[in-house]
Amino acid sequence: MLAKVVSCAIVGLEAEMVEVEVDVINGYPNFAIVGLPDAAVRESRDRVHAAIKNSGLQFPGNRRITVNLAPADLRKEGPAYDLPIAVGVLAATQQIWTDKLEKALFLGELSLDGTTRHTKGILPMAAMARAQGYTRLFVPAVDAEEAALMPDVEVMAVTSLSELVGHLTGLRPLTPITVNLQNAFDVEPLYAADFADIMGQEHVKRA
Repeated sequence: MLAKVVSCAIVGLEAEMVEVEVDVINGYPNFAIVGLPDAAVRESRDRVHAAIKNSGLQFPGNRRITVNLAPADLRKEGPAYDLPIAVGVLAATQQIWTDKLEKALFLGELSLDGTTRHTKGILPMAAMARAQGYTRLFVPAVDAEEAALMPDVEVMAVTSLSELVGHLTGLRPLTPITVNLQNAFDVEPLYAADFADIMGQEHVKRA
């Protein structure tokens, strides 16, 4: 069965949409990732396998799994595709409801026990999701407040793969994260050093 999950890639300071296509069929057992992945993305195979098994879910280890990261000419870097690949595998094996994937974007690194880890570039990814009309964004819980700074997008804080599956099967729905934008930008940064303490060097300080 074929499943499609939406994620994104960081290109410079902006994000580009990436469609994660997962096909699970009968055949010689294999887990392949194509679509110009770097080493960290290729290593997702082992992280996703362990995360699914250790979350008490079924991994189709006796079947042929092909993951395509489209567009194929865009370089895919980093571990942020762990979560969408895992969701794609679960959707392709009918362990979650595929209708829950509509207008939703997934990104995040997975630990071997299925918990989520900090992922870089969350804010530009949230901006891309909003610009492309995606209404729900599933990100690691540690990054949820940063993503929630983007208005008009429901941000779901995902602590673990099993928690996400509970939401996608309707058993344990997640509540969108909200942040007070006024309070978020009212915090004054504290610096240990002050340019006023430096004598001379006017050109350097101005730069």
